[in-house]
Amino acid sequence: MPRRHVLLLALLLVGFISPPAARAVSNVIIDSPTTSWTAVRYGNNNPDPSNDQQTGSSEGDIVGNLLHPSAYMTFGDAGTPSLTDGVFAFRVRLGADTNPMGFKTAFFVGIDANGDGALDLFLGVNNSGQADTIGIWSPGTGLNISPSTTTIGNTPLVSYTQTAANYSWMPVNTTNDPSVGTATDLDGGGQNDYFLSFSISFFDVVTQLSGAGINGFNQNSPISLVLATSTQGNSLNQDLNGVGRTFDPAATWSTLGILSDLTTSTGVPVPEPASSLLLIVGLVGIVGYRARRFIRNLMR
Repeated sequence: MPRRHVLLLALLLVGFISPPAARAVSNVIIDSPTTSWTAVRYGNNNPDPSNDQQTGSSEGDIVGNLLHPSAYMTFGDAGTPSLTDGVFAFRVRLGADTNPMGFKTAFFVGIDANGDGALDLFLGVNNSGQADTIGIWSPGTGLNISPSTTTIGNTPLVSYTQTAANYSWMPVNTTNDPSVGTATDLDGGGQNDYFLSFSISFFDVVTQLSGAGINGFNQNSPISLVLATSTQGNSLNQDLNGVGRTFDPAATWSTLGILSDLTTSTGVPVPEPASSLLLIVGLVGIVGYRARRFIRNLMR
């Protein structure tokens, strides 16, 4: 059975036996507390090391540890039956707000939407140039399977003006992260960490993936993510979430351990194919056993 079919069947079966692991809300409040968001997870739950940016200031240093995630996501389903509308949002924790005030670099979320290990689309914030923007970008012409094979299109496919509704740059505190306590400076640099948050039309994501040949994508489709900061808008040259300063740039995303666990856009974890197949076999066995018992009882 094809990998994607296994995943989708597993999702359907899991939906019958357990409640969703994350909730979708009808609206995304961009500066809402982290309790309204879902942490981006990795196989070994690896946080991002502090002070590991390749270039630039601590403002581009993604920070996190086992108690305080480095990145989050959330989804607003618009309150309609459609699976392709709503709002898609991300939040990353960065090491500082350096002078002058405000986020002054770029942050990208690369999406692998078909499970082939290559990044199919980039969502993000680019404040590294003259015009600050939120946008959706196409990947470069390379394989896009590792840091050294990935570039980003210079011009966004879709862009959005930054407003209080879709963009937030705020110091980490007990209001926006109730679990933070006194851990507001994870990199130990003497400056308060900051949350960068942004949201994008999910319909635009679906449309751009369709234009790239990935059809039928919706809020329940499995995805995995690569998160990174950059000093410019067409590459990932600053900090890759989940790996230290020293790594093999030719190694694939999954080999480096920075490809997130499979999830849906709504934040519901997706079992890996092997686990999915075991789950399906187990459920089929249970159903078959109960059916045989039912038939035997009828014949008595």
